[in-house]
Amino acid sequence: MIEVLVDWVAEHARHRGGDIAVADLDTSESRTWGQLEDRVARLAHVLARRYGVGRGDRVALIAENGVRVFEVQFACMRIGAVLVPLNWRLTVPELAELVSDADVSVLVHDARWAAVAGELHVDRTLGWGHAAADRSTGADYDAAIETATGEVNGGELDPDAVTHLLYTSGTTGRPKGVLCNNRTLLTQAQNLAHRSRMAERGAHHLNIVPLFHAGGLNVFTNPMLYWGGRVSTVRRFESATTLRLLADPELGITHLCGVLQNFEWLTDLEAFPGVEFPTLHTVLFGGWGPSAARIYRAWARQGIWVQLSYGASELGPNVSVLSGRDLDAADRGSSGTPLPQVRIRLVDAEGVDVAPGGVGEIWVAGPGVTPGYWRTPREEVFVDGWFRTGDAGQLDNAGHLHVVGRVVERYRTGGENVYPAEVEAQLAGVPGVAELAVLGVPDPTWGETGLVAVVPAGAVAPTLEDLRAFAEDRLARFKLPTRLLVLDALPRSTTEKISRARIREIYQKRLAEAAPPTGTGPER
Repeated sequence: MIEVLVDWVAEHARHRGGDIAVADLDTSESRTWGQLEDRVARLAHVLARRYGVGRGDRVALIAENGVRVFEVQFACMRIGAVLVPLNWRLTVPELAELVSDADVSVLVHDARWAAVAGELHVDRTLGWGHAAADRSTGADYDAAIETATGEVNGGELDPDAVTHLLYTSGTTGRPKGVLCNNRTLLTQAQNLAHRSRMAERGAHHLNIVPLFHAGGLNVFTNPMLYWGGRVSTVRRFESATTLRLLADPELGITHLCGVLQNFEWLTDLEAFPGVEFPTLHTVLFGGWGPSAARIYRAWARQGIWVQLSYGASELGPNVSVLSGRDLDAADRGSSGTPLPQVRIRLVDAEGVDVAPGGVGEIWVAGPGVTPGYWRTPREEVFVDGWFRTGDAGQLDNAGHLHVVGRVVERYRTGGENVYPAEVEAQLAGVPGVAELAVLGVPDPTWGETGLVAVVPAGAVAPTLEDLRAFAEDRLARFKLPTRLLVLDALPRSTTEKISRARIREIYQKRLAEAAPPTGTGPER
């Protein structure tokens, strides 16, 4: 079978060249599809002819969200180069490690990150918004595009060509480079056309997530652009500004996605209960936490039924999505049903499918799954074509996927398995707690036991007994935490995920200092 995938930008420039494709709401800078095509064609020529970038070469990018990020992405796709978006939350040594690992040919940057770019010691650089010229050509980004002596026109894209190298946050070890190709991007766009109204004319997504992150690039942003919709971005998320933009009828935002913490901040704004969303209809957040059900209900009261979902950078990113009205969905822990071009297995430690209703590691297959990790043998990642996620899940009778925790985060106490996410869900809403996280820690009697780390909502922290009493009717006694750690804030990774590894370090340090966390509690 012949597989054909046309260049998105060239296609939309031909048919809707005057429509706005991308916009920066902080600077009011925008590109129509026709303008985007012109600049992408010129930039592709600059990268290929002036910088010698060829198929498979890596082009790193460190920049705030903006319209030029999309220009760089599409120019790389057009010439078969691999875009490596760098996480500007990392330190220079961490960034240097990624640049070295990716063997970067060219580094593109904006003015904000020009100094950091200079410390990464990449020979060929291209920057915008500042007076410093590129060392090898004497031209900055915009000047290079304006003076380009030719263009690379869009044609067909190779479905197997790698488009992105996305480094994971590395909370459990050395960051891994997740590969995307044209097929994975296409599959995500097609899947979300089924569930998230991506292909509708007039669709307009507000991006609030950094574009170095798969959640910013590939959840709603690239699918929206694939179908010819509009993407407006803010340079960095700010909750009050986001709420104002969502409520603006002239701007006409229809789509929004982000991580759970974005929605916590939005929902906790004093103005939130009184805001109307005149055009917004499709909202999705990724990740689960104790606040998920509260957030889901709050948006439902505003007439917005949030799409609960499950996914990861390696998986498309989306694997399952819940669409439609279901007030109890978040309370049940539903992540929706698998997307059309996705297959799921739940597998035990021996690689055998679990019985219906059982908990097993989530294995995923389909054209949207990553082709692999950078410089990692495929057999280390896949088993007979199935990607092992490391997440533990369960399928209910209606086919809804419930993610109950990480396989590696699961702990065994007295021979029983406990999944932290399940305990966190039952502790959600406990009075006096702003945030919490559960993890397993060593115990001399039971092997491991549960530690709950809490951030108090007020001046007085709840006791361990308060927490256990809150959930004792909903959890088996062996699942109830027996250790309490009070923190000013939960430590997070650069992608805002709670870092259980750091919580464990803090706990161990306090034990070593002979000031153990509060309480031991009844074991059973």
